Amino acid sequence: MRRLLLLCVCLLPQLAVASPWTLPQGTLVVSGRYDFEAADREFLDDSGDDVPYSLRGGYQASTFTVGARFGLTDRLEFELAVPLRQVAYTADPVILLPRDPASEVGELDYHQENIIDLSQKVQGIADLKFAVRYRLWLAQTVGALQLEVVTPTGYQGPQGTFGDRPNSIATFVSDLPRFVRPENVADDVTLGDGVLQIKPAFLFGWGFATGTFMRLDLGYNLRLNGAGDLLSGALRAGQLLGRHVLVYAGVEGEYTVEDGRVIGVSVAAEDPTLPAAEYGGTNNLALREVTLDRDRLVIPAGLIIRVTPEAELNFGYATTVW
Repeated sequence: MRRLLLLCVCLLPQLAVASPWTLPQGTLVVSGRYDFEAADREFLDDSGDDVPYSLRGGYQASTFTVGARFGLTDRLEFELAVPLRQVAYTADPVILLPRDPASEVGELDYHQENIIDLSQKVQGIADLKFAVRYRLWLAQTVGALQLEVVTPTGYQGPQGTFGDRPNSIATFVSDLPRFVRPENVADDVTLGDGVLQIKPAFLFGWGFATGTFMRLDLGYNLRLNGAGDLLSGALRAGQLLGRHVLVYAGVEGEYTVEDGRVIGVSVAAEDPTLPAAEYGGTNNLALREVTLDRDRLVIPAGLIIRVTPEAELNFGYATTVW
């Protein structure tokens, strides 16, 4: 993703309450969060280059997440998050296979049968998140352990442009007419990674009398079903302005420590600015074998406004820089 906008409405007992500052015993926090994502560029998985989507492509996603946290004791809390998500990708249609002049199929029928339309939309319940946090100590600094489990809900996971088979460029190129079919299009639209994830983490925070806070998260993301494991980390800092406003910013990222399985061949473009009418068959295609893993660096920032002693509004923006 190139850009991420989020609006979060949270019923919180105090401003910016968050792990590793676990909730007091018996406290229930309910939240509703809306995220909007948009991109017209992509980072290529093999080189990391930042290029426009081919065929004037564009990506959008909207997610509404209902969440709840509960303090079982002053040190132990549980969290559940249920996201409802819609993902859409749009691009100009294109014909990639040239018509055989000797074919008995009429030109009109040929074009109708071979137009590749990458535009798709899916919606449904995305990955469910369960988490438990245990606070180790509380002073000017605070530390906590967290175990998070993320589970898919039966949706179709990510695949190559024309499905998860074949999973090698050589096989794909050897039989293009078989694989490059409109009914095989499966790329760019999914509700999540489609794999079970187990994420232990250590959370460390600092709080100061000046209203400043800092937070450091370090974790390991164990991903099953052939997905690559990830190291994850985040550093955030914020400042309370008066009694009702808090500004924050940070950096967060993931780094692959184990390559994931190949999920298919991804079809990009040598020249992503070339219009569909000038593709000239497969001459402009750039093929990559995509694996189920990722490295990324994200810069988030935001503003929290305390509306009442029990309610807050959280407005945030984030951009993927690598």
